[in-house]
Amino acid sequence: MKTYRKSREEYRTLGKGYYHFCTDGWKEGNIFNTIAQYAYGMVLIGLISLKYSIVIYDFTLMPNHIHIIMSGTGEAALAAFGYLKRKLNKMLETDGYRPLPEEYSFRLEPVKDKDQMRSLILYIARNHYEKLFAVPGGWPWCSTYLHYSILGSLLDGKKAKDMSARELMRWTGTRADIPGHWQFHPVLGLLPVSFVDQSLVRKLFKGPKDYQTRLVKEYESFVNISRTMGEEIEFDRREINEIVGSVLRTEFEGKTLSSLDGIDKGRLCVVMSDKYGLSPESIADALGISAHLVNQFLRAKDFRKYKRPSGQ
Repeated sequence: MKTYRKSREEYRTLGKGYYHFCTDGWKEGNIFNTIAQYAYGMVLIGLISLKYSIVIYDFTLMPNHIHIIMSGTGEAALAAFGYLKRKLNKMLETDGYRPLPEEYSFRLEPVKDKDQMRSLILYIARNHYEKLFAVPGGWPWCSTYLHYSILGSLLDGKKAKDMSARELMRWTGTRADIPGHWQFHPVLGLLPVSFVDQSLVRKLFKGPKDYQTRLVKEYESFVNISRTMGEEIEFDRREINEIVGSVLRTEFEGKTLSSLDGIDKGRLCVVMSDKYGLSPESIADALGISAHLVNQFLRAKDFRKYKRPSGQ
């Protein structure tokens, strides 16, 4: 893993563009332990957009890490992370929790194209679901519940323009000029509708059906992103069965599982392991064969190189 110093040197060279900003997953503790801490985290995400000229398109606060889809410069992202870390440490120490470790860092990955951006937005929406916290769109400490939902317009809070300087200082901890339309909810903190640019999601997806379909179907994209982030995705049996069906349609000319011979079953095992990160036990359960046989297929180099001639 890169050191924070090397990462900073690299990030400073990054010009204005779209990025996936993700803090380290803190294994020794949680950043957010209480509702009040999550609410303050929501305020901080709004403040970095204000202080560092960052446009935020999507974000989520998880117990031990933060995801943000943003546009801006690498220098701005570095400044934003430094601010977040200082403020979060002060919050943790004030509340009696240990602070983030000195080496705690973040990743800043350029988003290269629309397909990658779609996959990242879907990945963030699934993050709470994968960690068993909430269904997609059911987590309040994020902006994903705004997508194709009227919930964002139904939730409201007190607008900054109707608050005193003392109230704003209590909420934000800063004397910065807060936009008058920003809304502060008594439980949820700064509402994401105040500062999240929702236009990108509407441009990337054809509508709610497209968004929801991709959300539950694009398994390979979720796996690829999770690998780059060092995270794991666990698929349930229904999802694994859908993966098998998808692979059979796209790579085995629509054959049924029962019609596959030994060679094709070996190839199928390799695809499910390499592309989707499924364990030998999960593959064996889905295909109705022994885990021992699956392991044999995965160890055999021939199944990774073999391509059946067309017409056979």
